[in-house]
Amino acid sequence: MKTSKNDAHTYFGKETETLDRTINGKKTKENWDWKNFKSTKGFPVDDNLISWVIGQERALQECFLCLDEWAHKLKTLEGQKWYDDWKDPDTPKPSVKTKLSPGPYLLLLGDPGTGKSLIGRALAEKLTEIYEENKIKLFDVLCWKNRVVPSEPKISMSEAGKAKEVIKRERLRQEKRKFLVSAGLRVIQTFLISFGFTLLFIGLYGIYQMVQNWSMNPRIAEGLTLQESFSYNFLDYFAKAFPSLVLIFVPAGSLLFFGIFIWWFGKIGSGALNLGGIGGAQQSGVPKLIVDNGSKHAPFVDATGHMSSQLFGDIAWDPFQTGGMGTPEHQRVSAGDVHRASLGILYIDEIKNLNPMETVTLLTVLEDGQLTITTRGHMLTSGTAAMAVSTEPVPSMCFLIGAGNFDSIGQMHPALMDRIYGYGKVVRMNNDMPNTVENKRKYVQFIAQEAQRFHLVPFSREACEELVEEGRRRSNKRDALSTKFRPLISIVKTAATLAMNEDLPTVERRHVQEAIDKHCKTIQRQILEHQLSERGKLLEIEPKGTKLGQIYGLAVVTDPYSGEMTGNVLTVKAQMVKRSKMNRDYPLQGYYKVTGVAKGKNDTFISDSIAKVRSVILHKYGAGLSYAHRLFSSLRR
Repeated sequence: MKTSKNDAHTYFGKETETLDRTINGKKTKENWDWKNFKSTKGFPVDDNLISWVIGQERALQECFLCLDEWAHKLKTLEGQKWYDDWKDPDTPKPSVKTKLSPGPYLLLLGDPGTGKSLIGRALAEKLTEIYEENKIKLFDVLCWKNRVVPSEPKISMSEAGKAKEVIKRERLRQEKRKFLVSAGLRVIQTFLISFGFTLLFIGLYGIYQMVQNWSMNPRIAEGLTLQESFSYNFLDYFAKAFPSLVLIFVPAGSLLFFGIFIWWFGKIGSGALNLGGIGGAQQSGVPKLIVDNGSKHAPFVDATGHMSSQLFGDIAWDPFQTGGMGTPEHQRVSAGDVHRASLGILYIDEIKNLNPMETVTLLTVLEDGQLTITTRGHMLTSGTAAMAVSTEPVPSMCFLIGAGNFDSIGQMHPALMDRIYGYGKVVRMNNDMPNTVENKRKYVQFIAQEAQRFHLVPFSREACEELVEEGRRRSNKRDALSTKFRPLISIVKTAATLAMNEDLPTVERRHVQEAIDKHCKTIQRQILEHQLSERGKLLEIEPKGTKLGQIYGLAVVTDPYSGEMTGNVLTVKAQMVKRSKMNRDYPLQGYYKVTGVAKGKNDTFISDSIAKVRSVILHKYGAGLSYAHRLFSSLRR
C-alpha cells in the first residue's frame, strides 16, 4: 500500500520530537524530525530495554506495580537486617519464612512474539535501578566444609563482590598451613637424611679402618700377627668385626629410608591431594562460591525448559568417593536457578510445562524463601552414601515471572495458579495497538532497534511505511497495528539482506514488498499456493453472476504465530429435494442440504443462518426440512 503524496510527509507526523534516551550508559536528549527524515540512519536507539517494549503499556504498568511491592518488601527486610544471621557459617540459620511474606508473582499470558521475554529482561534492569535508589543490598553465597558432619555443608552470605575476598583470605590461610606442614616435613626430612648420612659415614669409616688394620697386619696376643690369627682369611676377620658396625649401619639405613620416604610421600601425596575434582575442586577446606552477584546487577535467570537439577541445585557425582581421594562435599554443591535468582527475577516461559514434582518444590521456594541443595534429578531413585549430601538452607527469595499462551491457565498446577492469583497478578499481553501516529513512530523505533541489533543497513522512510502497513494488515483491523513483532523481524532481516546484496546504502520499499510476497510467506499460504498450482482451474472460482441457492464466500486460515490470514473464494450452495409425495393435508417433508460451509468453532452464525432458512420454509410452506453435514472441515471461516 503506497502513501499518497499529500500524506507522504505527515504519515509519521509533522513535528520534531525530543527523545529521552540512554546511550552508552549516558542519559541524553535527541531531536528527531518526523516530517523530513529520509531513513532510520542516526535514529537514537535506547540502551534501556524498557523502551524496547512496544504496545504493552498496560502490562508494563502492572509489572511496575509488582516491582514496587517487591521493593517495599525488601526494604522492610533490609531494616530488619535479616542477612546478619547468615554472615557466619557456624551459626544456626533462621527461618526466613518467619520474616518473609509471599509474593508478588507475575504471570504474563499472550500469543508468541508479543514481548513476554523482553519484559522479563527489561524488569531486571528496572529492578537494578530500584535497588540503587532504595539502597537494597545484593549478596554472594558461600558453601563451607562442615568438619563435624561433612555431609551437611555450611552456608554463609557476604555482600556482593566480597565473597571472592573471603575465598582469597581462606586460600591464603590454607596455603600458610600447607607451607608450615611442608616446612616441618622438610626440616624432619633434612635431619633424618643428614643424621643418616653421618652414621653411614661413620660406618664406612669403620670399614676403612678395618681394611687399613688388615693391611698393616699388626701383632696381637701370643706373638701372632692379625692375618696369622685368621689364617690369612680377610672374610673371617671381616665377619667377626662387622657386627660391631651393625649398631651404626642399621640406624643409618633406617634414618635414610624414612627421610627418602617422607620426600617421596611429599611428592606423590601432595599430587594426590591436589588432584582436580568436580569442577576443578581440590582437597581443601576453602569455601566454594555458589552464587556470585559481583556485578551488582539485579539477578535475572531464564529458567525456561530447565529440569530439577538446574532449577533447584544438585550434588555433583565424584567417582573417587573413598580413601580421602574424592572431592570434598562442599565443593560438589551446585546452586540452582532459584538460588542464583535470589533477590532478583526468576523467569520461566511456558510455565505450564513444569512437572508436578518441580511445581511442588517451586511452591516451597515461593512460600519459604529458602531451599536446601541436595541430590535431585536422575539420582533421586538411586545413588550411594557419597550422594547423601544436603546443605543448610540457601536463600532463594526470587520474584517469579511466568509466561505462556492463553491455554496455560487450564494446564498449570492448581496450587501454583492459586498462589499467583492470591499473591500476584495475571496480565494479558496485547496482540495489537491503536493505529495512531505515535504507534507508527514506535514501528520506526522497532525497525531501527533490529537494524542495530543485527548490524543491518538503515531502512528508508518508504520501507518503514510499508512495514507499518504490513503490521496493520496482520492485526486484521483497519485501525490497529500488530504487536507480534517476532514475525516482522524476519521481514526486516530479509529485506535488509536483499538491499545489502545489491550494495545499496538503505533498504527500499521494493525490498520489503519482495520479502513479504516471496520470502516470508506463512506455511498456510505456501500450501494454498501449491494447491492452486497443482490443481489449477479446479480451485479457481469467478464470483460473477447470480444463481438460485448459491453464494460466494471467503474461506480464511489464520497463522497462529504471525497472525497473517490466508484464504480463497469458495462456493456455498443450498438445495431442497422433496422426499415423498403425500396428501396436501399433511405438511411436505423434504431434505435440505448446504455444502461449501467451513466447519469450525466460529461457525455459529452460519448454523443460525441455515436454521433461519429452515424456519422460514417451515413457516411459509409448512415443510419440515432436515439438513446435512458441512464440508470443507479443514477450513475456518
